[in-house]
Amino acid sequence: MKKAIYFIAFYLSSIGLAKGQDVQNLKKNVPIAFHGNISAGLNYYSSFPKSGDSSSSTSFGSNPSYFLQANPVLSIYGYAIPINIMIASQNKSFNTPFNRFGLSPSYKWIKLDLGWRSLNFSQFTLSGQQIFGAGFELTPGKFRAAFIYGKFNDAVTDISLYNNLNNNTPLYKRTGFAAKLGYGSSANFLEFSYLQAKDDSNSIPKLLADSVQAKPAANQVAGVNGQVTLLNSLVFKAEAAASYFTGNLNSDSLITGNSLTKLAAFTPVTSSRIAFAGEASMNYQVKSGNFNLKYRRVDPNYQSMGAFYMQTDIEQYTVGFNYSFLKNKLHVQSSIGFQDNNLAKTAVNSSKRTIGNIGLNISPSSGFGVDINYSNYGISEQIIPQFTNPSSIIRYDSVRISEVNQSISVSPHVFINGENVQHSFSLQSDFQLLHNNNAAQSDEDFTSTMSSLIYSLIFPKSNFNITNTLNYFNTILTGNTTATLGYNLGISKNIVHNKEKDQKSWIKSVNLSLFGGYFASSLNHSSTGTTISLNPSVGFVLRSKQALQLTLNYTDMKNNSTANSSSRQLMFSTRYNVTF
Repeated sequence: MKKAIYFIAFYLSSIGLAKGQDVQNLKKNVPIAFHGNISAGLNYYSSFPKSGDSSSSTSFGSNPSYFLQANPVLSIYGYAIPINIMIASQNKSFNTPFNRFGLSPSYKWIKLDLGWRSLNFSQFTLSGQQIFGAGFELTPGKFRAAFIYGKFNDAVTDISLYNNLNNNTPLYKRTGFAAKLGYGSSANFLEFSYLQAKDDSNSIPKLLADSVQAKPAANQVAGVNGQVTLLNSLVFKAEAAASYFTGNLNSDSLITGNSLTKLAAFTPVTSSRIAFAGEASMNYQVKSGNFNLKYRRVDPNYQSMGAFYMQTDIEQYTVGFNYSFLKNKLHVQSSIGFQDNNLAKTAVNSSKRTIGNIGLNISPSSGFGVDINYSNYGISEQIIPQFTNPSSIIRYDSVRISEVNQSISVSPHVFINGENVQHSFSLQSDFQLLHNNNAAQSDEDFTSTMSSLIYSLIFPKSNFNITNTLNYFNTILTGNTTATLGYNLGISKNIVHNKEKDQKSWIKSVNLSLFGGYFASSLNHSSTGTTISLNPSVGFVLRSKQALQLTLNYTDMKNNSTANSSSRQLMFSTRYNVTF
């Protein structure tokens, strides 16, 4: 038992209460309720030596592992408080529990947001940022208004934790507020949103901030979002935002005659910048399909403290459609898009991307159909002349990258329905080609072929199924060919007890399954190894909401490229679950 280390973590959160609690119906809810589930299990693992291998010995079950997991949920007048308890023998450290509380009570068209809440006003202003504070949402008729104020994040004073977060989390304590005001219905509306947040420069010691080169920042974002629907079929959507971001509040002051600075909540400094983002789309809905257009542009370095991440320095155009013909027996879907970067003409490289795809779905009957998809993705990157080093030795020409990635997939399927026996055939074939148009890099072409043939035999009355799968994978890169050929077999049988005849039986149903596979791999047509797997399992559904699962996993791996690299592994697992 010395090796067993207990890890108990309680997660108390009501983030799942996104719908909010209607106070008007509070009396209808049960005052206190308790439900959830408890699971426990044991795992036995062993590695068996191959014949002639004296370096290892069989020791099955000498190091078993176990776990106990409980997920009770306490409900108080409809407010759910989930709790998670985990005890496992494999954990070797104690982690601080992550506790976040939040609730959103509502009465008619009034809703309050208290504690940790995540609201979405606009994709360019407030979009998913967790805020600890207080706010409200009002929806009287066609009017809509919302406001929230609070803490965006705490100060991070542990340098090791800061490094573990990949420096993506601000080091300073950050507070702010966001507001939204709008009018309209789900089909036609206009909304204005605003966000303002600022780091507290005194929330961490200056010496610590200097050691990780952290700077206190501030941000203002204003956005507008709207939609217009004409004749119930033509929908126009548009969204735009302007962000005033200061990367370092301690930068030198900036004197400017720009009239927009009068709207700034923070004194302009040398690290301040204004950036814009926008998106507009049109969708025309017809009886058998729709046509759509979309335009998106996000300036370089656009940033909002209310949004986690968005791709910047991008301008893209997309046009597409999907339409059904012949009484929905033929469906066609296609789109093409163009994308550019280096909008400010200050980047070293300028890239252009083209993405196009078309898909066909042919279904002449309920028992037969074919899916065909083709996509073409091209990218070219050009070196900006003023940034080119004339003394550079490696210069292919002004075009550094020019690649075309094409892929096509064909998936026919046949289903033969019968009262006693059913047959299902399907084939999934995919081919991908990445071609480098640059002559100096032509050896970097890549091709990939994947195919899976699946045949299922189904006996519906006896709950018995057999599935056969034949797989083939092939890749070619820099003159080397890697291939894998394999076969999988799956057998399952479900035994359900008759309720009238087996009322006293403790077992409600039994599920038996057996899965096995064989894979052989090769490199340049020479065998590199084989893998054999066998996975039988039996599951019992018991009375009183209980279940028991027993699973055995056996794997035999042989690697021809390395001496004494073959191994056989066996794992036996048990899991018992109680729901209450």
